[in-house]
Amino acid sequence: MILESDFPPNVRLEKELRTLVNTGHKIILLCSSPESQNEIITWNEATIIKNKMPRFIYKSSVGCLEYPFYFNYWRKLLKSVFDKHKFDVIHLYDLPLVKIVKEFSVKHKIPLVLDLPENRPEIMKHYHHIRTFPGNMIVSLKRWHKYQEKYTKVVDKLILITDEAKNDYLIKYNLDPQKIAVISNFVDIEDLNSIKFDCNILNNYCDKFVVSYFGDTGLRRGTATIIQAANLLERYKDIHFLIIGKSKEDGILKKMIKDLNLSNVKLLGWIPFNKAVSYIKLSKIGLCPFLRNIHHDTTYANKMFQYMFYGKPIIASDCTSQKIFVENEKCGSVFEAGNAGELAKKIIDMKLNPKYNELSKNAAKVIINKYNWQNASKVLIDMYNEISEQ
Repeated sequence: MILESDFPPNVRLEKELRTLVNTGHKIILLCSSPESQNEIITWNEATIIKNKMPRFIYKSSVGCLEYPFYFNYWRKLLKSVFDKHKFDVIHLYDLPLVKIVKEFSVKHKIPLVLDLPENRPEIMKHYHHIRTFPGNMIVSLKRWHKYQEKYTKVVDKLILITDEAKNDYLIKYNLDPQKIAVISNFVDIEDLNSIKFDCNILNNYCDKFVVSYFGDTGLRRGTATIIQAANLLERYKDIHFLIIGKSKEDGILKKMIKDLNLSNVKLLGWIPFNKAVSYIKLSKIGLCPFLRNIHHDTTYANKMFQYMFYGKPIIASDCTSQKIFVENEKCGSVFEAGNAGELAKKIIDMKLNPKYNELSKNAAKVIINKYNWQNASKVLIDMYNEISEQ
């Protein structure tokens, strides 16, 4: 397994790794970033080879399709690992390194699994460092789209998040549907059951109807829409908004709150997940207010299933995948992305809904019975069994 960041944490990869180890696979995960240390550790019986990446190399990754530094660094690092170990499969997490990893797949005659947690070229459109100088001068998004099309066609297996993502790739790239495995970001029930709540946190806001958002706080996630809705609902003194997470655009959110002189919304910043679940627990509603784009239309966020596990009805924007899910499973309501007035109305409707407890129970029930990692992981196991039999 290959990862372009430190490990842990990586919620999705952690679940995949544990599943494969538990089904008899021997895993070596190579990861590298400026935050990594040069060390080898054991994590859940997997070997994690960590390599500290020079800051210059890390910064050059933004232009990796245009300049050779980043790819040359990883090519050398991968060679050092392949010189010491023999592998049966390569599992690459995310798109950027696929060109280099494909070279090793061909040279060593072993299958390559490309695990795409997101549509990288589409989401790059919204990255701050891509939209501003010098990134907007260096990076060609058109070239990234061609890169994704070229290499999704030549990998042996492709893991995607949703059926909507699969359909999108089939239409755009004319891929073989048999090579695609859909493995969603469903929660691991055993993991969540093991987390203990912080009573001090639970006692906070006990007199409030708390509406919470957890995750990346970038504007593309609809966080500004939350603050605008909070402004519209300021006269309701018992409704309070919590935004948990961080991004480079937090300064914009802070300025909005200050300019609107709001006291009913609080930015809590980044909090470790085992602490953040206590805030989710005390909340009444979980928000998934993402702005619409191709990436958001074809993915699920972890947070939606985390909210639901704790019995929180969802209010989601009308991004295709989550809209279909929320409406089909009757676990919340949907509003037009970016429409703060409609979001505010949905919150009031949910607060006054006599069937709130029914929605809450249904949200938790569908996670326990269906949408969990214990079920989703069967697709991963079947895919690797198929590879082993070839």
